[in-house]
Amino acid sequence: MKKLILLFVSICFLTSCNVTESIIFDKDMSGHYMTAFDMAPMLDYANANRPPSKESPIQEKIDTTVVFNDLYKTHKDSITALTDDQRLEFDKLKDMVLKVQMDEEKGIFKFEMSKKFKAFDELKTIYEETDEAMDYVKEMSNKEGKAPKQQLDELTQTAKVSFSFENNTFSRFQPELKLDDDMEEVEEDDEDDMFKKQFEELFSNSFYTLTYKFPKKLKSVSSTNAVISEDGKTVVYKVSWNAINSDASVMNLDVVLED
Repeated sequence: MKKLILLFVSICFLTSCNVTESIIFDKDMSGHYMTAFDMAPMLDYANANRPPSKESPIQEKIDTTVVFNDLYKTHKDSITALTDDQRLEFDKLKDMVLKVQMDEEKGIFKFEMSKKFKAFDELKTIYEETDEAMDYVKEMSNKEGKAPKQQLDELTQTAKVSFSFENNTFSRFQPELKLDDDMEEVEEDDEDDMFKKQFEELFSNSFYTLTYKFPKKLKSVSSTNAVISEDGKTVVYKVSWNAINSDASVMNLDVVLED
């Protein structure tokens, strides 16, 4: 899989067919984080490329909400019996809420992960937490046979995105990924080329949208393509997959609030 990773490493962030990252801040910069995914194109692709000889699976409907704090209460004894490392991984899911909706007949496959945070510093680990919650989605999708495992694993990688708030300035920063020494670039074979074409087909019309709402009006935004709401407190930044694939730094954003 190293060759495939090299192909898509420049977009190493939470990726789906259409993704919306939303943060609503309160006056003390606590708030609510949410990432929503629309995976319907992947569902359509999986169904369209199923071998004729393979019988179509039963079209089940899923509409569920998983509150991980409730799981802690229900399975408290089991969690206590885990190893320290296992409990550490499970702790990342605290306060997370996962909603999944799938209706193959209507072409719906979407999910969202959200968390309320009491202090801005809690956003520093939010991507690790959403990554853990994403594993539950992948497990559910693979179990139901609704999405190809190889594509789903590749397309749901997380980046080392960081958030900061200093001097009345909110920043979203996505550093360039440095390849490991053993990941040498090699020529593509037919399988890699086919996967690349599938990937590009799925994401040629896809977008990643950032929506941030602040308690104060905004003074400026670093990107000229970002749109500020009429009340001056919300910024919406929509970026195409093609733009991100060309330069991942387009996802960086600085928002200066009024004093």
